[in-house]
Amino acid sequence: MSFMEPFRIKMVEPLISLTVEERIKILEDSGWNPFQVEGRHVTFDLATDSGTGALSQNQWAAMMQADEAYFSSHSFKKLEKCVKSLTGFQFMLPAHQGRAVEHLLFPILSKPGMTVFSNSLYFTTRGNAELAGLHVVDVPCQGSPDNSFNGNIDCERLKAELEKVGPEGAMVVLVVASTSPAGQPVSMANIQDLSKICRKFDVPLIMDGCRYAENAYFIKTRDKEYKNMTCKDIALKMFSYFDHVYVSAKKDGLCNTGGFLATNREDVYNKASVRILYTEGYKTYGGLTGRDMEAMTIGLLEGIDDKFLQYRAESTRMFGDILKEVGVHVIDPIGCGIYLNRAKCLPHIPTCEYPAFALHCALYVSGGIRCAQVGDILKLDESNERENPKSQHILRIQIPRRVYTLSHMLHMRDIFKRIIEKREAISGMRVVDFTSSDFSAVLEPVNGELFHD
Repeated sequence: MSFMEPFRIKMVEPLISLTVEERIKILEDSGWNPFQVEGRHVTFDLATDSGTGALSQNQWAAMMQADEAYFSSHSFKKLEKCVKSLTGFQFMLPAHQGRAVEHLLFPILSKPGMTVFSNSLYFTTRGNAELAGLHVVDVPCQGSPDNSFNGNIDCERLKAELEKVGPEGAMVVLVVASTSPAGQPVSMANIQDLSKICRKFDVPLIMDGCRYAENAYFIKTRDKEYKNMTCKDIALKMFSYFDHVYVSAKKDGLCNTGGFLATNREDVYNKASVRILYTEGYKTYGGLTGRDMEAMTIGLLEGIDDKFLQYRAESTRMFGDILKEVGVHVIDPIGCGIYLNRAKCLPHIPTCEYPAFALHCALYVSGGIRCAQVGDILKLDESNERENPKSQHILRIQIPRRVYTLSHMLHMRDIFKRIIEKREAISGMRVVDFTSSDFSAVLEPVNGELFHD
């Protein structure tokens, strides 16, 4: 084993223990949709790593010293100093999470008919952009030569697109690391090239820093030019190429809620300070309590630590590797999460019968595991692609930070192994009711039972 947890456990939470029969009943009552299962009935919740991590003793201690003053609390001043030091930006505003900052920033920067280009916008970011009247175009790369930085943006295609729309018609958002192509990192060289392009065309360059710290670690370990730099210094260099950055601190900030906007543009900061009052609150708390800001300040510092990031990246990679050993089709290379080709995991189920939900339901029934699906089942066609699956055939595993141990991972591996061994007995699914999204869909097994003879 190439890593160990860089912490010891001081407080524990008991895991729920249910029988297979109990989980089948719970899932049936939830419309055969694991998203609808109550959290208290989930043993291993791998649906997201956003806001689901464990706090450290230093975060809990800092929360007890919080200043809950409405205006310019000491807790805000500490957070402000931390963010400025971490990012190098002059101005910052706190918010309750990253999507709140998207909702705040896009209307300030947008103009009628403007297009936002990106490597891969998350669906909530896309929604906030469209609410601001922006047209969204993703221009991801088709993979780097050695697969080290498959989250890069396609700079050549972007230049061609910018030539069409002109300097007044675009902005660029780079998601670091990319959320769509299997959680892949972005290289420093790609960031530098992108910055030059945006300067040439005079378009704003924005970082969605959802996993900026993990991205910094991948740069450190995959680009020999940066192997002797700390992740904090690499992150600072990354930030220096952007005009604005927004961060959901619920991920690399190691806290349960929080985010921020950082910028060097005073006019943008002033406009955002006014707008935030109507949605989040006064600019020195932005919808957060003093306790939240204290936890975020410590979490941002702990989350950029090299040893922690080594544990984070290596434990994720190791979990993916042990799943591959038992026959699970994991998409390589493993990045900030583990992505599974569900159509290959259950090859007997045609993709029109949603192997996505079938595998997800089997994982919950067999071991109380909840994951997340990528894509919208309404966009599923009747084809049966497996070698190059569309996004809705991908199952995403996101490991909450500082929550599950190696023994948990080995136990979950055994659950996956049992499913793979009896996969022919797993039924496909059909949609009974679809109101708005995968989260609320009602399904049922095609064969009446999830596991059949």
